[in-house]
Amino acid sequence: MSNRPAPQLPGAVFITGANGFIARALAARLRELGTAVRGVDLVASPADGIVTGSTINPAPWAGQLTGVDTVIHTAAIVSNAAPLDAAWEVNVRGTQRVLRAAVAAGVPRFMHISSIAAYGFDFSDGVTEDDPVRVSGYSYVDTKVNSEHVVLAAEAAGEIATTIIRPGDVWGPASRPWTIIPLEMIAKGQMILPANGSGIFSPIYIDNLVDGMVLALASKDAVGQIFNLTDGYGISCSDYFGRLAAMAGGKVRTLPTPAALLLTTTLGAIQRRLGMPSELTAATVEMLRRTGTYSNQKARTVLGFEPLVSLDEGMARVERWARAEGLIR
Repeated sequence: MSNRPAPQLPGAVFITGANGFIARALAARLRELGTAVRGVDLVASPADGIVTGSTINPAPWAGQLTGVDTVIHTAAIVSNAAPLDAAWEVNVRGTQRVLRAAVAAGVPRFMHISSIAAYGFDFSDGVTEDDPVRVSGYSYVDTKVNSEHVVLAAEAAGEIATTIIRPGDVWGPASRPWTIIPLEMIAKGQMILPANGSGIFSPIYIDNLVDGMVLALASKDAVGQIFNLTDGYGISCSDYFGRLAAMAGGKVRTLPTPAALLLTTTLGAIQRRLGMPSELTAATVEMLRRTGTYSNQKARTVLGFEPLVSLDEGMARVERWARAEGLIR
């Protein structure tokens, strides 16, 4: 897209979780804009400058941080089905370790990718960065809240300049939580929506998220700040997932929340007992029954953020990709 933002950027960045969905899209755009990109993930990709490593022990790859202008921390366990101890070790302690490595290497800036999940599930419509975050008893939500505390503490201590990004529901081709898993569940007849489908989905298309992150990287005004990055609107879950179902030739089931909760948690428990990976949890139901949206006005005002890819255009791209990947016919 020719009118995507193309600001002056740092010369070199280092991305944790570099093989992830958001990280790969960001790295591709940064390279297009002339930034040198390196990274770390559990599996190396030498052609992409990605070395093997984890946030459990940064020592083997910490030397890669020499000469880096910004560390972008995307590595996380993105699941509410994960045990709290495992999520805490990666999402909270891992963030702390990466921060310590960045500070020790003299990296001047740290961008942390958090989530709108940090607000919990019950909040006023149009929630802003000034609203409080809250723990909820779910591993992903609670560890994202606490990972932000780690970053804010480093900022307050003057150790490193930080920016926290809270993406909305990140969707698009190759998005596992909001494209791949729903299409798989639709194909199995397992896509269940609570609140009779009236829950609010707060999308941000992957290219729009990357553009917002690029603007934040380029902006001195983003230092010490937190930004919600969403497309600026909410749509009903029945609309969003219904569009996916339509392209797949399937359907979604809408139920009252109590019935959806019972069915979802029961099916998820059975799947996990059989050794099958499953994101069917009570937290999934909570996420899909949300009644509020997240304001992106701060990002618009401070960064000049403007989402460019519309819902209709994004859906067209998803359908082309899903057909090419064999997810739909």
